[in-house]
Amino acid sequence: MTESIKALVERRVAGKSLDAPFYTSDEVFDLDMKAIFAKHWIFVASEPEVAEPGDALVVNVGTASIIIVRDDEGEIRAFHNVCRHRGVRMIPEGATMIGNIVCPYHSWTYGLDGKLKFYEHMGEDFKPGCNSLKSVALRSIGGLLFICLSDNPPGDIDEMARVMERIWPPITCAKLVLPIRQT
Repeated sequence: MTESIKALVERRVAGKSLDAPFYTSDEVFDLDMKAIFAKHWIFVASEPEVAEPGDALVVNVGTASIIIVRDDEGEIRAFHNVCRHRGVRMIPEGATMIGNIVCPYHSWTYGLDGKLKFYEHMGEDFKPGCNSLKSVALRSIGGLLFICLSDNPPGDIDEMARVMERIWPPITCAKLVLPIRQT
């Protein structure tokens, strides 16, 4: 933590609003992203938002763009919304239906399982299996979808699942239909 953020925290008065830089400072934002949002589980959607194979939802968490998609086998998956070829964001934020995930730059094509299916001009030594989309940790608890951007997600999600699933039955498509987000 930098000296300027330490000074902000030390000036904080309990029971009062935070100083404006807590809400407007790029430095505070970056610290929040690194210390909280990059390391902890975050609720991002519900299962009915990706009810059918090919349903996809792109959510942004800070500077990270994440694709939530139901694959052809009905499994819900999460991937970084970044083409492994040139780093282009492939799907705009919001809800959509897709057959494959296609990069608009050079048309690299990924299946809904994140595996690279189509690429051109990469040479004989190219290994498509090493260029799948990067997965993001995803858990469904009672039909609520949580992601964690960390490579080592914390285990506290297991306790939350234990408590939530005991008191709250899962949300299913038959019980809840959410409006599709317009982009």
